[in-house]
Amino acid sequence: MNKIVIITGPPGSGKSTISQKLAERFSHGAVINVDKVRHMVKAGYVKPWVRSAKAQKQKMLGIKNACDLANNFSKLGFYVFIDDVITEKDSFELYKKLFENKMKVFLLLPLKDVLIKRDLSRNKEEIMGKRAIELWETFNYIKKEFEWDIIDSSYLSVNEVVDIINDKLKNS
Repeated sequence: MNKIVIITGPPGSGKSTISQKLAERFSHGAVINVDKVRHMVKAGYVKPWVRSAKAQKQKMLGIKNACDLANNFSKLGFYVFIDDVITEKDSFELYKKLFENKMKVFLLLPLKDVLIKRDLSRNKEEIMGKRAIELWETFNYIKKEFEWDIIDSSYLSVNEVVDIINDKLKNS
């Protein structure tokens, strides 16, 4: 069973909730939210979707730091669940390189209207609005380009999604 699992998808797809619930199912489970790692930068922070060299460097730094944390947890026997939005090939390839391909990746991609409802039901400061829709459209377009398992979480409960991922992990 892979000890390092990446959960990706647009905002509102359930990445954080699913990662948390998966980690809780193991005697040693850890969650790394890459947004939180990136937000450790307090001065000079650039949003990861901005098209600039600085944003790209920070995005890659976030991945490298998340991978270092994950590898440290994994060495101590933890199952690690990484919550990140991966829409670019170079980001995906960096994860593969740093984990030596020893990872499993799941894309949570609910229907667009379901995602919009979920986004609007979040706390006011967490609502992504237009950006959530843009990311859903990006994931929908690139979904067949990456080596990941796609889960339509539209009408599944959290436990059902966790069970699906857990079963796929056991069989990997």
